[in-house]
Amino acid sequence: MLRNARFLTGEELDGLGFAEIGENVLIHESAVLVGVEKMRLGSNVRIDPFCVISAGEKMSIGSHVHIAAHVLLSGGGGIALHDFSGISHGAKLLSASDDFSAGVLTGPTVPDDLRKVRTELIVIGRHAVVGANSVVLPGAHVEEGAMVGALSLARGTLEAWKVHAGVPARIVGNRDREGVLRAEADLRQRR
Repeated sequence: MLRNARFLTGEELDGLGFAEIGENVLIHESAVLVGVEKMRLGSNVRIDPFCVISAGEKMSIGSHVHIAAHVLLSGGGGIALHDFSGISHGAKLLSASDDFSAGVLTGPTVPDDLRKVRTELIVIGRHAVVGANSVVLPGAHVEEGAMVGALSLARGTLEAWKVHAGVPARIVGNRDREGVLRAEADLRQRR
């Protein structure tokens, strides 16, 4: 049990050795960060308790991004989270995955020449959201403003400003693009 759990201080964050880090970044002390030297974080980023973030190839997290508790970002092929995107509780973004149908061995304890791994960049667009307990597979591109509903499987390209849900995710609705952009403009005027 974590008692008196807290977010890391600015001094503690500076000491971790990020490739780049903006202002007003909150990372909970229980988060596991692997490969911080390859991570670029914008400003106004919040990473909640019990997240595991492994940079692998590269990890880019824009500004005004929230990563909720118990999220896994496995960045073997790289992950890019653009400004105002969000990753909800328990979501898993896997930019590398063993090919289980290829007649090869699987897992990180096996030599690379005996495995077949699909490794591709995942892109979560500006204002896009990945819902709770969803899984995003290698090469997925969640376009600007797209929403992945809870408990969904995202692969391929998910269309901008649409709500996608299911296994595999398919379009089930629309998002209010103008409303979201007006709210962003309002935020900018408050500064």
